[in-house]
Amino acid sequence: MITATNNPELSPTRANRTGSAAWRIMRRHPTGAVGLVITILILLFILSAGILTPHKYDRTLSGKAAPMMSRGFDDELLVLGGDELGRDVLTRLQHAGRTSFVIGLAAPLLGVTLGTIIGIVSAYRGGIVDLLVQRVVDVLISLPGLVLAMAVTLALGFSVWGVIIALSLNVVGGSSRVVRSHALTQSQLEYVQAARALGASDLRIIFRHLLPNSMAVSLVLFTVGVGAAITAEAGLSFLGLGVQPPTPSWGNMLTFAQQYFRFGAHIAVIPGLTIAIVVFAINLVGDSLRDVLDPHLRGRG
Repeated sequence: MITATNNPELSPTRANRTGSAAWRIMRRHPTGAVGLVITILILLFILSAGILTPHKYDRTLSGKAAPMMSRGFDDELLVLGGDELGRDVLTRLQHAGRTSFVIGLAAPLLGVTLGTIIGIVSAYRGGIVDLLVQRVVDVLISLPGLVLAMAVTLALGFSVWGVIIALSLNVVGGSSRVVRSHALTQSQLEYVQAARALGASDLRIIFRHLLPNSMAVSLVLFTVGVGAAITAEAGLSFLGLGVQPPTPSWGNMLTFAQQYFRFGAHIAVIPGLTIAIVVFAINLVGDSLRDVLDPHLRGRG
């Protein structure tokens, strides 16, 4: 029988150490803890779509721009009112959050992953490979992000995956440059030289040594990129080049609300305020994560 006393993974000592470490991090970085709590609450809110509100996001329940705490045609309570077509704003906010978070997570994940691999390979191989790769990266960085995203969405279509690919390309160049700088330092350290002396292949050194030791940098880039991707998606949707109806997103909620702002300011203020809170919270987490993982900043504060 496995008990907490003879299993080291379940021992009270290890659990206490883990809890103490988490508490120390929260005390040293309270803003990051606050950002994490807000992010978790927002995620729980959008994941409860269909539970918190039983309505469908595309169903008309009231007149146009119905005020907050009003009643619909069938006496349904609309806590956040109705939008420009009389649909429940609370329901649409939850379903739109799913779309925005999928884009916000998938775009930087794809972009940072590609950028990390490109940066490590470029730094490790050096020579003509590094020269050619960095010139391509220079082109990506020099292109205005919004213009590049608009061109890609026009080519791929205004779908969720089209927006994800478009926004991920904006992340590849910058993340590749940051990871390359880190990998250049790592490739000169003794553990890499020892692996070479022992006859390890280039692929083994890259994927077994350089990639794991670059994950902290990539994780910070990913966390910061989530908020930027959510904002960029909202910008594309506001221009009519993002996710198209009937699929809701926080961005296209803002797009169609602008014409009815005079009749119901809440249909624009609520999704806009939600975007601001989410991006602010995620940036708090990203800043604190950078301080925790960066050894040069770990002793400050």
